[in-house]
Amino acid sequence: MLSYHRLISALKYIGLRRDTPALTFLGPRIFAETQGGTATLMGALLSTVDNVMLPAFTFSTVVIPESGPENNLVDYGSGREENLTANIYSYTLPSEMGNQEAIDHLRNFPGVYRSSHPILSFYGLGLDIALINHPPENPYLPIQKMIDLNGWAVMLGAKPSQNFAIHYAEHMAKRKQFTRWALTPNGIAQCEHYPGCPNGFGKLNYYLHDDLHQVTLDEFTIQGVPIKVLVETAAALLKEDPFAMLCNDLNCERCNLVRADVRAQIAGNWKPEHPDKGV
Repeated sequence: MLSYHRLISALKYIGLRRDTPALTFLGPRIFAETQGGTATLMGALLSTVDNVMLPAFTFSTVVIPESGPENNLVDYGSGREENLTANIYSYTLPSEMGNQEAIDHLRNFPGVYRSSHPILSFYGLGLDIALINHPPENPYLPIQKMIDLNGWAVMLGAKPSQNFAIHYAEHMAKRKQFTRWALTPNGIAQCEHYPGCPNGFGKLNYYLHDDLHQVTLDEFTIQGVPIKVLVETAAALLKEDPFAMLCNDLNCERCNLVRADVRAQIAGNWKPEHPDKGV
């Protein structure tokens, strides 16, 4: 079992300090394997850093319109019944990331704020500047702000696929992303730059080298990396290899659409080596 003191030692070992804003992703099993559960886990985190951000994504707000852009992996017109049961986004709508207990613990502190993106919102303690403006058309604005604040991505028993910040690197590299629609108190919002498949993100760790700080506690890996380094490394990798970090499932529709888009861009940019000879 993980204890309070072991967790604090691990978090300090990977390089976290009190002034390090931590975008934190929690694995689904680490709560049950921590003595004292969520209170101990969050207590250790908040005893190590002053400012914490947690994802609070709400996919149940998504609705399907009658029409929309092509190659978007949406069966337009198929949601007439499901749309009736979709949730309207609100600041009290529970997170669907399996971390609601951690969020409830965070909310006990003054200065906690939730961003307004109707699908991909975040909670933050002392991070209003990163969350106060989070429009549907820019899901990555909190990531941009965390970079400005020298924030770190912290993985507590979480898989690389949970690291949402890597999707921002995909956006920067102009990798194909998607459009979704969500219910808000003001009607339906069109949400641009919706991320694709994250199941190949573990391949990035090799390229982070010494910038990825980690330690293993029992069966759990605790990792930390500056978000600026994470995003810049991923974006550079995608510039060099546009097919990088796609998953290995050849039936993955999202990754296959990215592959098709990359091939189309390459074909569109191709020029014959000797145009005067028609070769």
